[in-house]
Amino acid sequence: MIIVSPTDRWLASALKDCSSSFAVASPYVGVYLEKAVSQVRNNVEFTLLTRTLLSDFARDASDLEAVWALAVRSGGVLSLSSLHAKVYVVDNRRALITSANATFSGMHHNRECGFEIRRRKDIGVLRGFIRSGFGSKAKPQLWTADDLAELRGPVESLRAALPRVTILRDKAIETPLRVRLQRRQLERLIGSFSGWLQLTMEGISQIPSESFTMTEVFAACLPLATSRYPDNRHVREKLRQQMQRLRDLGLVLFLGGGRYERLART
Repeated sequence: MIIVSPTDRWLASALKDCSSSFAVASPYVGVYLEKAVSQVRNNVEFTLLTRTLLSDFARDASDLEAVWALAVRSGGVLSLSSLHAKVYVVDNRRALITSANATFSGMHHNRECGFEIRRRKDIGVLRGFIRSGFGSKAKPQLWTADDLAELRGPVESLRAALPRVTILRDKAIETPLRVRLQRRQLERLIGSFSGWLQLTMEGISQIPSESFTMTEVFAACLPLATSRYPDNRHVREKLRQQMQRLRDLGLVLFLGGGRYERLART
């Protein structure tokens, strides 16, 4: 069955009888989804696959506080920076593949179109795709509520640094932004992070080229790690983990072939 706007009519109807699980894939998330999830019973398992790009939050394309609240509810959300799919799966009964994001505009105002799935086997496949990142080579990373809470400072730093014209012009862009900051703005952004994320950002900001290898990341970050975490015996593994986090935040782009690109630059 074809589903057209307002998509909220389909989702509200489907959630009325939701009894066991609700899974969502949506690049952009707003308070709308937080309110929708609050209407289902607490014992309903909720899964969210979304993006955690700092630029999305800073431009208000996605709502950090709503994503944080959903992470509190479900024990964390899955992040995939390349996500574009919008899929809603309710129990094993109904699923919707659509163009509508999980925001008020996406569900009420924008002219969207989707297709409802009722076949149980196909619904199971869609739920599996949400958990696996739709076959992405980079697997979705779990972000807990605590992880997301630590992004409040960086989001505000980036929001203050982005010119209003950039926010408006790039509102609908689906790929991570390449953001050019003044040196002071970049330092403020780096300082808004803490722990290993801050250390890794400091290190890669010292690499002269905008594109680099993991070997260069190690060379730049190992001296910092030796100074700040002298007892850590797994520094390289920790740095690889932080690079995945920075990819989820849209601050680093994985180019393939062992190369990376810094997206926040001076």
